[in-house]
Amino acid sequence: MAAGKDTFRSFFRKGLLMEQHKEPALSREMRFLLNGEQGTSVVNSVRQENIEDIASQDIILAAKLAHIVDENDGYLLYKKLRHGENSRMTILVDAVDDEPYVSSQMGPLLHLWEECVAGAALAQKVIGGTELKFLIYKNLTDLDVRIPKTIGGYPIKRISGVYPAENRIGGLMEGEKNDCILLGACSLIHLYRALAQGRMQTTAFVTVAGNCIGYPCNMEVSIGTPVTEVLHQCGLIDNPTRIVVGGSLTGVTIEDTDEELISPVTRAVLAFKENEGDKKYRCIGCGNCQQVCPNALNPMLIYQYIRRGMTERLARTDYDRCIGCMACSYICPAKLDVAGEIARLRQGGGDRP
Repeated sequence: MAAGKDTFRSFFRKGLLMEQHKEPALSREMRFLLNGEQGTSVVNSVRQENIEDIASQDIILAAKLAHIVDENDGYLLYKKLRHGENSRMTILVDAVDDEPYVSSQMGPLLHLWEECVAGAALAQKVIGGTELKFLIYKNLTDLDVRIPKTIGGYPIKRISGVYPAENRIGGLMEGEKNDCILLGACSLIHLYRALAQGRMQTTAFVTVAGNCIGYPCNMEVSIGTPVTEVLHQCGLIDNPTRIVVGGSLTGVTIEDTDEELISPVTRAVLAFKENEGDKKYRCIGCGNCQQVCPNALNPMLIYQYIRRGMTERLARTDYDRCIGCMACSYICPAKLDVAGEIARLRQGGGDRP
Protein backbone atom coordinates (compact mmCIF):
# COMPACT_ATOMS: atom_id res chain seq x y z
CA MET A 1 0.00 0.00 0.00
CA ALA A 2 2.84 2.36 0.87
CA ALA A 3 4.47 1.72 -2.51
CA GLY A 4 1.26 2.72 -4.23
CA LYS A 5 1.20 6.02 -2.37
CA ASP A 6 4.82 6.71 -3.31
CA THR A 7 4.00 6.04 -6.96
CA PHE A 8 1.02 8.38 -6.68
CA ARG A 9 3.17 11.18 -5.25
CA SER A 10 5.87 10.65 -7.88
CA PHE A 11 3.25 10.77 -10.61
CA PHE A 12 2.10 14.19 -9.52
CA ARG A 13 5.54 15.74 -9.13
CA LYS A 14 5.98 15.73 -12.90
CA GLY A 15 4.86 18.60 -15.05
CA LEU A 16 5.81 22.24 -15.63
CA LEU A 17 5.88 25.37 -13.52
CA MET A 18 5.23 28.14 -16.03
CA GLU A 19 4.81 31.89 -16.06
CA GLN A 20 1.09 32.48 -16.20
CA HIS A 21 0.83 35.83 -18.05
CA LYS A 22 -2.72 36.35 -16.74
CA GLU A 23 -2.41 40.08 -16.30
CA PRO A 24 -3.75 42.53 -17.21
CA ALA A 25 -6.68 40.45 -18.51
CA LEU A 26 -7.64 38.95 -15.14
CA SER A 27 -7.93 42.22 -13.19
CA ARG A 28 -9.71 44.19 -15.91
CA GLU A 29 -13.48 44.51 -16.01
CA MET A 30 -15.14 42.11 -18.39
CA ARG A 31 -16.12 43.21 -21.88
CA PHE A 32 -19.17 42.00 -23.76
CA LEU A 33 -19.65 41.13 -27.42
CA LEU A 34 -23.29 40.15 -27.69
CA ASN A 35 -25.62 39.86 -30.65
CA GLY A 36 -29.30 40.82 -30.72
CA GLU A 37 -30.54 37.38 -29.68
CA GLN A 38 -29.75 37.85 -26.00
CA GLY A 39 -33.14 39.28 -25.10
CA THR A 40 -35.18 36.72 -27.05
CA SER A 41 -33.31 33.55 -26.06
CA VAL A 42 -35.38 32.70 -23.02
CA VAL A 43 -36.86 29.62 -21.37
CA ASN A 44 -39.72 31.25 -19.51
CA SER A 45 -41.28 27.90 -18.57
CA VAL A 46 -38.62 27.43 -15.89
CA ARG A 47 -38.10 31.03 -14.84
CA GLN A 48 -38.63 31.44 -11.08
CA GLU A 49 -39.39 34.56 -9.07
CA ASN A 50 -37.95 32.97 -5.93
CA ILE A 51 -35.25 30.48 -6.86
CA GLU A 52 -34.55 29.66 -3.21
CA ASP A 53 -37.74 27.57 -3.08
CA ILE A 54 -37.26 25.72 -6.36
CA ALA A 55 -37.29 21.92 -6.48
CA SER A 56 -34.20 20.04 -7.64
CA GLN A 57 -36.07 18.52 -10.59
CA ASP A 58 -36.90 22.02 -11.85
CA ILE A 59 -33.24 23.01 -11.59
CA ILE A 60 -32.25 20.03 -13.73
CA LEU A 61 -35.02 20.85 -16.21
CA ALA A 62 -33.83 24.45 -16.44
CA ALA A 63 -30.28 23.32 -17.18
CA LYS A 64 -31.64 21.03 -19.90
CA LEU A 65 -33.91 23.57 -21.57
CA ALA A 66 -31.22 26.25 -21.41
CA HIS A 67 -28.79 23.81 -23.06
CA ILE A 68 -26.01 24.67 -20.61
CA VAL A 69 -22.64 23.15 -21.44
CA ASP A 70 -19.88 22.68 -18.87
CA GLU A 71 -16.96 24.65 -20.28
CA ASN A 72 -14.37 22.19 -18.94
CA ASP A 73 -15.44 18.91 -20.46
CA GLY A 74 -18.18 19.85 -22.94
CA TYR A 75 -20.82 17.76 -21.14
CA LEU A 76 -24.36 19.02 -20.76
CA LEU A 77 -24.79 20.35 -17.25
CA TYR A 78 -28.20 18.78 -16.68
CA LYS A 79 -26.74 15.30 -17.21
CA LYS A 80 -24.04 15.93 -14.61
CA LEU A 81 -26.62 17.26 -12.15
CA ARG A 82 -28.98 14.37 -12.81
CA HIS A 83 -26.15 11.88 -12.29
CA GLY A 84 -25.28 13.44 -8.93
CA GLU A 85 -28.83 14.14 -7.72
CA ASN A 86 -29.24 13.44 -3.99
CA SER A 87 -25.79 11.82 -3.88
CA ARG A 88 -24.53 14.25 -1.21
CA MET A 89 -21.22 14.51 -3.03
CA THR A 90 -18.83 17.37 -2.34
CA ILE A 91 -19.21 19.98 -5.09
CA LEU A 92 -15.96 21.35 -6.53
CA VAL A 93 -16.42 24.46 -8.64
CA ASP A 94 -13.57 24.53 -11.14
CA ALA A 95 -11.95 27.91 -11.82
CA VAL A 96 -8.39 26.57 -11.91
CA ASP A 97 -7.22 28.01 -15.27
CA ASP A 98 -3.72 26.53 -15.09
CA GLU A 99 -2.69 27.28 -18.69
CA PRO A 100 -0.75 30.51 -19.33
CA TYR A 101 -2.78 33.57 -20.44
CA VAL A 102 -6.13 31.87 -19.80
CA SER A 103 -8.34 33.23 -17.00
CA SER A 104 -11.79 32.70 -18.49
CA GLN A 105 -13.03 30.88 -15.39
CA MET A 106 -11.27 32.92 -12.70
CA GLY A 107 -12.30 36.20 -14.32
CA PRO A 108 -16.05 35.50 -14.38
CA LEU A 109 -15.84 34.00 -10.89
CA LEU A 110 -14.24 37.16 -9.47
CA HIS A 111 -16.25 39.72 -11.49
CA LEU A 112 -19.61 37.92 -11.58
CA TRP A 113 -19.24 36.16 -8.26
CA GLU A 114 -22.81 36.71 -7.09
CA GLU A 115 -24.23 34.90 -10.11
CA CYS A 116 -21.66 32.11 -9.82
CA VAL A 117 -22.31 31.61 -6.11
CA ALA A 118 -26.07 31.59 -6.68
CA GLY A 119 -25.64 28.97 -9.41
CA ALA A 120 -23.42 26.90 -7.13
CA ALA A 121 -26.09 27.01 -4.42
CA LEU A 122 -28.64 25.70 -6.94
CA ALA A 123 -26.31 22.84 -7.86
CA GLN A 124 -25.81 22.12 -4.17
CA LYS A 125 -29.55 21.84 -3.74
CA VAL A 126 -29.69 19.19 -6.47
CA ILE A 127 -26.70 17.21 -5.18
CA GLY A 128 -27.91 17.43 -1.60
CA GLY A 129 -24.39 17.80 -0.24
CA THR A 130 -23.22 20.05 2.55
CA GLU A 131 -19.73 20.82 1.21
CA LEU A 132 -18.93 23.12 -1.69
CA LYS A 133 -15.54 24.55 -2.59
CA PHE A 134 -14.24 26.84 -5.32
CA LEU A 135 -10.93 25.79 -6.87
CA ILE A 136 -8.33 28.29 -8.10
CA TYR A 137 -4.72 27.69 -9.15
CA LYS A 138 -2.20 28.57 -6.46
CA ASN A 139 0.93 29.26 -8.51
CA LEU A 140 -0.10 32.72 -9.67
CA THR A 141 2.48 35.46 -9.18
CA ASP A 142 2.39 39.20 -9.83
CA LEU A 143 -1.40 39.39 -9.92
CA ASP A 144 -3.03 42.81 -9.82
CA VAL A 145 -6.14 41.31 -8.22
CA ARG A 146 -6.39 39.70 -4.81
CA ILE A 147 -7.71 36.16 -4.58
CA PRO A 148 -9.95 35.96 -1.48
CA LYS A 149 -10.05 33.00 0.90
CA THR A 150 -13.80 32.73 0.64
CA ILE A 151 -16.41 33.85 -1.85
CA GLY A 152 -20.08 34.21 -0.98
CA GLY A 153 -19.43 32.32 2.25
CA TYR A 154 -17.86 29.33 0.49
CA PRO A 155 -14.15 28.47 0.84
CA ILE A 156 -11.67 28.87 -2.01
CA LYS A 157 -9.14 26.06 -2.22
CA ARG A 158 -5.87 26.90 -3.97
CA ILE A 159 -4.63 24.02 -6.12
CA SER A 160 -0.85 23.89 -5.98
CA GLY A 161 1.70 22.02 -8.04
CA VAL A 162 2.89 22.13 -11.60
CA TYR A 163 0.96 22.11 -14.87
CA PRO A 164 -1.28 20.26 -15.67
CA ALA A 165 -2.97 20.94 -12.34
CA GLU A 166 -6.55 20.38 -13.52
CA ASN A 167 -5.77 16.75 -14.35
CA ARG A 168 -4.79 16.21 -10.71
CA ILE A 169 -7.95 17.52 -9.09
CA GLY A 170 -9.43 14.06 -8.60
CA GLY A 171 -6.31 12.78 -6.87
CA LEU A 172 -5.87 15.88 -4.76
CA MET A 173 -9.43 15.54 -3.50
CA GLU A 174 -8.99 11.92 -2.34
CA GLY A 175 -8.93 13.14 1.23
CA GLU A 176 -12.51 14.41 1.04
CA LYS A 177 -15.07 12.66 3.21
CA ASN A 178 -17.45 12.25 0.28
CA ASP A 179 -17.12 11.59 -3.42
CA CYS A 180 -16.74 14.75 -5.50
CA ILE A 181 -18.49 16.22 -8.51
CA LEU A 182 -16.61 18.80 -10.60
CA LEU A 183 -18.61 21.64 -12.19
CA GLY A 184 -17.28 24.51 -14.29
CA ALA A 185 -17.67 27.95 -12.73
CA CYS A 186 -19.10 29.49 -15.92
CA SER A 187 -21.73 26.78 -16.33
CA LEU A 188 -23.07 27.72 -12.89
CA ILE A 189 -23.40 31.36 -13.95
CA HIS A 190 -25.55 30.17 -16.85
CA LEU A 191 -27.57 27.95 -14.48
CA TYR A 192 -28.44 30.92 -12.30
CA ARG A 193 -29.42 32.98 -15.34
CA ALA A 194 -31.67 30.21 -16.67
CA LEU A 195 -33.72 30.17 -13.47
CA ALA A 196 -33.60 33.82 -12.43
CA GLN A 197 -33.86 35.37 -15.90
CA GLY A 198 -35.21 32.59 -18.11
CA ARG A 199 -32.13 32.76 -20.36
CA MET A 200 -30.69 30.01 -22.49
CA GLN A 201 -26.93 29.73 -22.72
CA THR A 202 -26.13 31.80 -25.79
CA THR A 203 -22.71 33.04 -24.68
CA ALA A 204 -19.28 31.79 -23.65
CA PHE A 205 -16.64 33.38 -21.44
CA VAL A 206 -13.39 33.83 -23.35
CA THR A 207 -9.92 35.21 -22.54
CA VAL A 208 -8.51 37.37 -25.34
CA ALA A 209 -4.76 37.84 -24.90
CA GLY A 210 -1.29 37.41 -26.40
CA ASN A 211 1.50 39.79 -27.37
CA CYS A 212 -0.45 41.08 -30.37
CA ILE A 213 -3.59 42.05 -28.42
CA GLY A 214 -3.98 45.73 -27.61
CA TYR A 215 -6.46 45.29 -24.76
CA PRO A 216 -6.17 41.83 -23.15
CA CYS A 217 -9.29 40.99 -21.18
CA ASN A 218 -11.96 38.43 -20.42
CA MET A 219 -15.07 38.74 -22.55
CA GLU A 220 -18.57 37.34 -22.65
CA VAL A 221 -19.15 36.54 -26.31
CA SER A 222 -22.21 35.30 -28.17
CA ILE A 223 -21.83 31.71 -29.36
CA GLY A 224 -21.30 31.67 -33.12
CA THR A 225 -19.35 34.95 -33.22
CA PRO A 226 -16.42 34.80 -35.68
CA VAL A 227 -12.98 35.02 -34.07
CA THR A 228 -12.29 38.02 -36.35
CA GLU A 229 -14.87 40.08 -34.44
CA VAL A 230 -13.39 39.08 -31.09
CA LEU A 231 -9.91 40.19 -32.19
CA HIS A 232 -11.33 43.44 -33.57
CA GLN A 233 -13.05 44.17 -30.25
CA CYS A 234 -9.75 44.01 -28.35
CA GLY A 235 -7.53 45.39 -31.11
CA LEU A 236 -4.40 44.04 -32.76
CA ILE A 237 -1.22 46.03 -32.21
CA ASP A 238 0.83 43.79 -34.50
CA ASN A 239 0.25 41.18 -37.19
CA PRO A 240 0.16 37.80 -35.44
CA THR A 241 2.08 34.86 -36.83
CA ARG A 242 -0.11 32.46 -34.86
CA ILE A 243 -3.69 32.62 -33.58
CA VAL A 244 -4.76 29.97 -31.09
CA VAL A 245 -8.32 29.10 -30.12
CA GLY A 246 -8.48 27.28 -26.80
CA GLY A 247 -5.71 27.02 -24.21
CA SER A 248 -2.23 28.36 -24.87
CA LEU A 249 -0.90 24.79 -24.74
CA THR A 250 -3.91 22.65 -25.62
CA GLY A 251 -5.57 24.98 -28.12
CA VAL A 252 -5.69 24.75 -31.90
CA THR A 253 -3.84 27.06 -34.27
CA ILE A 254 -6.24 28.47 -36.86
CA GLU A 255 -5.71 30.09 -40.24
CA ASP A 256 -9.11 31.60 -41.10
CA THR A 257 -10.47 33.81 -38.31
CA ASP A 258 -13.67 34.48 -40.28
CA GLU A 259 -14.57 30.79 -40.42
CA GLU A 260 -13.66 29.90 -36.82
CA LEU A 261 -16.62 30.58 -34.50
CA ILE A 262 -16.89 30.87 -30.73
CA SER A 263 -18.39 27.73 -29.19
CA PRO A 264 -19.64 26.96 -25.65
CA VAL A 265 -16.25 25.43 -24.81
CA THR A 266 -14.02 28.13 -26.33
CA ARG A 267 -11.85 29.19 -23.41
CA ALA A 268 -9.51 31.66 -25.11
CA VAL A 269 -8.52 33.46 -28.30
CA LEU A 270 -4.78 34.15 -28.27
CA ALA A 271 -2.77 36.08 -30.84
CA PHE A 272 1.02 35.83 -30.88
CA LYS A 273 3.88 37.15 -32.95
CA GLU A 274 6.65 34.60 -32.68
CA ASN A 275 10.27 34.65 -33.69
CA GLU A 276 10.44 33.25 -37.20
CA GLY A 277 13.95 32.03 -36.39
CA ASP A 278 12.49 29.41 -34.04
CA LYS A 279 12.70 26.48 -36.42
CA LYS A 280 12.27 22.82 -35.79
CA TYR A 281 15.48 20.87 -35.40
CA ARG A 282 16.32 17.23 -34.84
CA CYS A 283 15.66 15.68 -31.44
CA ILE A 284 18.79 16.12 -29.33
CA GLY A 285 17.82 13.43 -26.81
CA CYS A 286 17.80 15.79 -23.82
CA GLY A 287 14.98 13.89 -22.10
CA ASN A 288 13.17 17.04 -20.97
CA CYS A 289 9.87 15.73 -22.32
CA GLN A 290 10.13 12.57 -20.24
CA GLN A 291 10.93 14.56 -17.12
CA VAL A 292 7.78 16.69 -17.37
CA CYS A 293 5.27 14.10 -18.62
CA PRO A 294 2.61 13.79 -15.87
CA ASN A 295 1.78 10.26 -16.99
CA ALA A 296 5.38 9.02 -16.82
CA LEU A 297 5.55 8.33 -20.58
CA ASN A 298 8.65 8.72 -22.75
CA PRO A 299 7.44 11.16 -25.44
CA MET A 300 10.89 11.23 -27.07
CA LEU A 301 10.78 7.51 -27.87
CA ILE A 302 7.14 7.64 -28.93
CA TYR A 303 7.91 10.52 -31.30
CA GLN A 304 10.88 8.69 -32.83
CA TYR A 305 8.91 5.46 -33.25
CA ILE A 306 6.09 7.35 -34.97
CA ARG A 307 8.46 9.12 -37.34
CA ARG A 308 10.25 5.86 -38.20
CA GLY A 309 7.07 3.80 -38.54
CA MET A 310 8.17 1.35 -35.83
CA THR A 311 4.68 0.12 -35.02
CA GLU A 312 5.67 -2.91 -32.95
CA ARG A 313 7.71 -0.79 -30.56
CA LEU A 314 4.97 1.84 -30.44
CA ALA A 315 2.58 -0.77 -29.08
CA ARG A 316 4.81 -1.14 -26.01
CA THR A 317 5.01 2.59 -25.17
CA ASP A 318 1.52 3.07 -23.68
CA TYR A 319 1.10 6.10 -25.94
CA ASP A 320 -2.68 5.81 -25.51
CA ARG A 321 -2.27 7.08 -21.91
CA CYS A 322 -1.26 10.52 -23.23
CA ILE A 323 -3.65 13.13 -21.80
CA GLY A 324 -2.82 15.80 -24.39
CA CYS A 325 -1.47 18.38 -21.95
CA MET A 326 1.21 19.46 -24.50
CA ALA A 327 3.90 19.79 -21.82
CA CYS A 328 6.35 17.78 -23.93
CA SER A 329 6.05 20.12 -26.92
CA TYR A 330 6.28 23.16 -24.67
CA ILE A 331 9.54 22.05 -23.06
CA CYS A 332 11.21 20.72 -26.24
CA PRO A 333 14.30 22.86 -27.07
CA ALA A 334 14.17 21.62 -30.68
CA LYS A 335 10.60 22.94 -31.06
CA LEU A 336 9.33 19.54 -32.20
CA ASP A 337 5.58 18.92 -32.38
CA VAL A 338 5.84 15.91 -30.09
CA ALA A 339 2.35 16.17 -28.61
CA GLY A 340 0.80 16.83 -32.01
CA GLU A 341 2.33 13.66 -33.47
CA ILE A 342 1.03 11.60 -30.57
CA ALA A 343 -2.43 13.19 -30.85
CA ARG A 344 -2.62 12.42 -34.56
CA LEU A 345 -1.61 8.82 -33.88
CA ARG A 346 -4.32 8.43 -31.23
CA GLN A 347 -6.92 9.97 -33.53
CA GLY A 348 -6.06 7.62 -36.37
CA GLY A 349 -4.10 10.13 -38.44
CA GLY A 350 -0.83 8.24 -38.23
CA ASP A 351 0.52 4.71 -38.47
CA ARG A 352 -1.27 3.00 -35.62
CA PRO A 353 0.23 -0.21 -34.26
